[in-house]
Amino acid sequence: MGVIAKIVAKQSKQAYGRVKDFFSGTPAKEQPKQYQLGLRLNAVLRFEPTDFILAGDNLKLEVPDSDLTVMAVGEFRCMGVNFCRFYAKDLDDREWVLQVGGEGDDREIILYQTLDEIFPDDWDLWLNDSTGLIGYKDFNTPDQVEYARVFYNPGPDYANPIEFRETIGSGGSTFYIDQAMMLYGRNISIPGGREMPEYLLVTREEDEEGALVRIMTGVPLNAMSFTVL
Repeated sequence: MGVIAKIVAKQSKQAYGRVKDFFSGTPAKEQPKQYQLGLRLNAVLRFEPTDFILAGDNLKLEVPDSDLTVMAVGEFRCMGVNFCRFYAKDLDDREWVLQVGGEGDDREIILYQTLDEIFPDDWDLWLNDSTGLIGYKDFNTPDQVEYARVFYNPGPDYANPIEFRETIGSGGSTFYIDQAMMLYGRNISIPGGREMPEYLLVTREEDEEGALVRIMTGVPLNAMSFTVL
C-alpha cells in the first residue's frame, strides 16, 4: 500500500471525530506549512517533459502525462541533510514522490515512482549484514538491468543500509515510517552525446501495519523542470 492510500485510510478512521468536533463548535485548526520552491500540501505540480522524452524507453520511470497533486508531505533528516518528500497523485491515481534535499546550491531534487513492493518471507535475503540485497555493491532488476551502489562507492562489497524515521502528514493525519535504504544508480545515454542518471532506491519500510521492501526508480531534476501551481 502506498503512502497516500495509508493517509486516506487514516483520514477515514478520523472522520467521525472531525464531524463530532464540527458540531460541537470546536473544529480542528490546520495551519498550512510552506516549503522551499513554493511546495506545499495540495499544490499542483506540472512537469516539463523534454528530458523524459529524450531518454525514451530506456527509463524505468514513466513520464508524468498529467499534473500531479500533492496529497501528503514527509520530512526526515538523513546523513546530515534535511529532506522533504511530496507524495502526489496523477489523474490516473498513480503515486509519485518528489524528494527535495538540502537548500540553495546544494539542493537536490529527485522525482520517484514506485517500481515494486515486496513482502519478503526471507528478510535475511534483504538485510543480512554481509550479503543483504539492501546495501550490496550492485542491484539487478528482474529484467537484469544493473544499478551500482551510489553511497560508499568505491567501497566494500556490502555497506550497511542508511536508517532514518520519516514523519508523514496530510491535513491533520500523521504517521511514521522507519526506513533502511540504499541508493543505486546508472547512466542513460540521450541525444547530443549526453547522459542522464537514473536512480533506484531500495528501502525496507516499517510502520505500525508491518514491513515491506519498496523499490522506487527516480531521476534528478532542476527547479526549472516543473512548475508549482
